Amino acid sequence: MKKFFSLIFFLSVLIVQTASPQDIQVVVHRTFIDSTLGSEMIFDFEVINVSSFQQTVFEVRTINNLPADWLSSLCFGLSCFSPLTDSVATTPDFFADPLEPGDTLITSLHVWAFNNNGTANVQVQVGTFRNPNDRITIDFTATTIPVSVEDETVAVEKFFIEQNYPNPFNPSTKIKYGIAKAGNVEISVYNILGSKVATLVNGFKPAGTYSVNFDASKLSSGIYFYKITANGFVQTKKMILEK
Repeated sequence: MKKFFSLIFFLSVLIVQTASPQDIQVVVHRTFIDSTLGSEMIFDFEVINVSSFQQTVFEVRTINNLPADWLSSLCFGLSCFSPLTDSVATTPDFFADPLEPGDTLITSLHVWAFNNNGTANVQVQVGTFRNPNDRITIDFTATTIPVSVEDETVAVEKFFIEQNYPNPFNPSTKIKYGIAKAGNVEISVYNILGSKVATLVNGFKPAGTYSVNFDASKLSSGIYFYKITANGFVQTKKMILEK
């Protein structure tokens, strides 16, 4: 009996010694995406402060193995940072605030596939300034499937933003736009008084065609305007919400 209790005590001590409490919890929705050439593949994940302390969270892209002419970018919410930026944090430099206890950081990894079919392997490590060596590692895989010539994306020669469809709409609509040169893109929605009511896109985008959904379920019926700003290109269009 004495040996039995000694064994239990040994196992209990072993569990306590190997346990490593985390300041944060990461919820990953998926780590593998397959798509077609010319697409933007988005890996969404959330970082939750499960500690009783304010936490400055950082993300480091430790592996960025991409096919030729592909790009990847780290994003906080709707803001995506330059593909050349390998580390970001919830600091003023990245327009983000530290996480209070219980707060959640909406974050993502975007992978753009251009010109060459292949597979991208990207690794991201997430940690806190309080315990920088205690990191959570996530491995993402993005791959493209060859398609027929008719289905391949056509190069964009000019900036544009199309009329939303459907219009009038209730409560959501889709807006298609094109970027002729890589750079920062912002698409925002304004009410008839000129007050901004939503930001649909705000971050770096490679050249290509895109679409974004606008959910106006929390807004009242009326006329709204959406504006794109990208590399000096500015255009505004009108849309109607009918409930």
